[in-house]
Formats: sequence, structure tokens, C-alpha cells
Amino acid sequence: MTQSISRLDDLAEYPDWTHRPKLIVPGEVLVLPAAQLKWYDIRGTDQEPTPEVTEEAREFLRAECAAGRLEFHQEIGFVMNHRDGDKFFMIVCVWRQRDEMWSGIYFKDQEGFQPYVYKPGPLRATGAVTELDAVAHERRGWSRYLTSARDTAAKRAYLDDVCTGELV
Repeated sequence: MTQSISRLDDLAEYPDWTHRPKLIVPGEVLVLPAAQLKWYDIRGTDQEPTPEVTEEAREFLRAECAAGRLEFHQEIGFVMNHRDGDKFFMIVCVWRQRDEMWSGIYFKDQEGFQPYVYKPGPLRATGAVTELDAVAHERRGWSRYLTSARDTAAKRAYLDDVCTGELV
């Protein structure tokens, strides 16, 4: 039997955390042998860009593809390279099976980018609230693509349509 919570006092309270706006900055499309991925760098509005980390992330994905550890199947998608304080998370998303978004998460440590290892249990981290703005933008763009002629012009229109600005 499911028991409901009658009071909200103790739910979703984060006393040691302040929600701050972030910037999403589109980058050059990452062209891989079997995929083209839009690129987004996400960082706090008070943080400087980190082009060296962006290039490290892009090189990591190229190397993963070359080594066969990351496979694409003639796909289009997007990458969110998210700076969260002094940590970096990279979420790689492709549109697969026509209307499904498939994703993988990586994090950066002192060794470089690594696959994110999920904690055991049925619930998984899927995205920070600011990342979901980009995901919503991409979902709308992919829906437009699916209802289009799905020709070269429609593919280019999808790749050219980027999320940008301040995310709250």
C-alpha cells in the first residue's frame, strides 16, 4: 500500500545551496565519422569560459569514437559540456530510433574525462534543471525535423537552431 505524505515541511529543502543562473553558449558542431553533434558549453554567469576544457572534451569524444568505445549510427544530436562550480559533466545525446533521445554522461577528474558511474538503484541522474532548458529546446527542434521533409535542408536547419542565453 502506498502511503502519502501529508506535510511538505521536510521535502526538497536545500539550506546550504543557492540556485544561480547559468549561461549556455553554443559552439561549433562536432563532426564525427558517424554523427554530427551540436555543442553547448554551460557555466555560471560569473564564471569565465574554459576553452581548454572544451577542446579536451571534444578530443575525448573523438578518441572514444576512434577506439570503438562510443558508437554512433549515422546520427544527429547534441553535447552539453556543463561546468558546475569546479566540476565538469558532459552529457552526450543522440536522436535514435527516430524519436528517442539516447544519452551518456561523462565527468572530468584529474585524469581527464571518464564515463559517469551510476549509483545502484532504479533512479538515475538525468539532468540538472539548467540542462533541461537545452534538452527542451532540442526536443522542439527534433520534432520540427521529424515533421519536415527530413532532407539536407531540414538537417541543416536542426543543426543551426541552437539554445543560447541565460538559464535560470
